Amino acid sequence: DPSFIVGANCEQIGGSCRVGATHIPSGILKGDKGILVSESCEFNRSFHDHDPSIALINNIEEDHLDYYSSLDDIIEAFKGFALKVPSKKDGGLLLIAHDGAHRNIVTPALQCTVETFGFHPEADYQVMFDPSVRRVGILRDGMWTIQWTNQMPGSHNALNAAAAAILAANLGVDWESLIEPLEQFQGVDRRLQRLGTFKSNDGGTATVYDDYGHHPTEIEMTLRALRTAELPKRLICVFQPHQHSRTRFLLDQFAQSFSSADEVIVPHIYFVRDSIVEQQRVCAQDLVDKLIHQGASAKHVNDFEDIVSHLQRTARDGDLIVIMGAGPVTTIAHSLIHSSQVTS
Repeated sequence: DPSFIVGANCEQIGGSCRVGATHIPSGILKGDKGILVSESCEFNRSFHDHDPSIALINNIEEDHLDYYSSLDDIIEAFKGFALKVPSKKDGGLLLIAHDGAHRNIVTPALQCTVETFGFHPEADYQVMFDPSVRRVGILRDGMWTIQWTNQMPGSHNALNAAAAAILAANLGVDWESLIEPLEQFQGVDRRLQRLGTFKSNDGGTATVYDDYGHHPTEIEMTLRALRTAELPKRLICVFQPHQHSRTRFLLDQFAQSFSSADEVIVPHIYFVRDSIVEQQRVCAQDLVDKLIHQGASAKHVNDFEDIVSHLQRTARDGDLIVIMGAGPVTTIAHSLIHSSQVTS
């Protein structure tokens, strides 16, 4: 019965935050102080204000470069976060991705228990995943601990679910009792969220997804997951860049992340914290030009209403349209659904 504060609305658990029991009601830790699950962010090192007894690091990448000077600077910040976990004798645990989290830099000085998870066979918890049926399993010392079927597609969601299961097991939850909630979990708002369908001009239906992804890796993983899971005739992505500095610093990575899309539409960049000088250094057309140079079908359409009209005119039966970005671009997805006579 945990308290939690997370960064997205999840209808299944009552929203994005709640206050749970003051003491753990069951399991091997019954009677201990209650649990707070908090999603943290590395921007301006705010996660250094946390004092976790158990910590999870999924990945460490270039981001928030308006604050950090380099990837090395970001890694050092995560190292500082990991150092806040108590020692092994005091019950401290860090679960860190075997790949993609720079664990060889983050973990050597730690006094807490360190365990790794991931697809690599040398991970302490090896995650197995069959994307065709979304089947996930976890091996510990070569033995199965648990297997289940994810509702949400994608290898990144398999890893997310596996990490949640591992942490729950460390808190005393029996592995077998985790299967049902893992299989019932439907995800959170704006993360691979299927909103419905609308009628295409050729008399068929096009499917609309809404997603918060605004970093190149998120985009690549989300589009790949949709391509594999839904097998659309065409995959169309409307992506609103989030922050001028992020777009400029990661322009080449952004341009490479749309390889699974058949068409990319880019509206204006969403302004966040950027100076006037930064706003003048990059524009949405710069990303479109990069995409076109790489052979992609891409265009810049500044106005949201014009994008909605374009999609209503050009969508075909079997199209999958994903509206992506951390800003107000989500309104395009809802406009497509609410203006349709065919919804699901």
